Amino acid sequence: MRVAIQGVKASFHDVACKKYFTHTEVEEVECSSFPLLFKVLDERQVDFAVMAIENALAGSILPNYGLMEKYRVKIVGEVYLKIQMCLLGIPGEKLEDIRIVQSHPMALLQCQEFLNTLHDIKLVEHADTAESAMEIKAMNLKSHAAIASELAARTYGLEILKANIETHSSNYTRFLILCRESDYFRAPEVNKSSLRFEAEHKPGSLAKILNIFEKYSLNMSKIHSLPVIGRPFYFAFHVDLEWTDQNKYESAMKELSSTVIKLTHFGDYVSGEKPVL
Repeated sequence: MRVAIQGVKASFHDVACKKYFTHTEVEEVECSSFPLLFKVLDERQVDFAVMAIENALAGSILPNYGLMEKYRVKIVGEVYLKIQMCLLGIPGEKLEDIRIVQSHPMALLQCQEFLNTLHDIKLVEHADTAESAMEIKAMNLKSHAAIASELAARTYGLEILKANIETHSSNYTRFLILCRESDYFRAPEVNKSSLRFEAEHKPGSLAKILNIFEKYSLNMSKIHSLPVIGRPFYFAFHVDLEWTDQNKYESAMKELSSTVIKLTHFGDYVSGEKPVL
């Protein structure tokens, strides 16, 4: 089975992929960007794709919702991953030798408190955490360090100069497991769904929709709005719903479909194991 990931081996997408597909032999296909990830999935070069959708500290990755709409993919699962950052360098290097620290901008931001304790260093933004580690090893860059995963250290033969350097220990990222719409299958026991809809542009329209969720005891675990392309200052809503009664969920969907505008159903799936904080 082939699965697309954003980034290279030992990226956090790679770690999430391994966590979700624990009991399946997987060939990972590295993608340098999220648009490329969707492209290889759409072109049937892979069976599934693993994509980050939100972070507990930074919030949602909004452009990825637009890509989901464009390529009409389905969600078949999700996985939550604790993001533990390490400072990696060439074997033999010491923390006081480091002058340049490189990584993905979000990783640099999430380790700012630790980075502020270092002196005379330059921060360099990189496209990917694991790729920044791979580059340091490949080019034998002395006095350089990368912020990446423990797996990246093992994969690329680097030394962990400092572990767990993330500012907040409650740093989790949620990843979605995607497939093509034509290949979508619904697991027998599902309890979560992701939807997109537009509401009528008049007072009380959104409240009317939210009342449906309450009426059928659906827990709305997420909601945000995004602009509707081509209709300035009109917005679509993305929601995640969780439930325990399948019949109530199906009744709610029937009522919802006659209330909203342009309902898009991204799939029913099993909720991932949420972090215990």
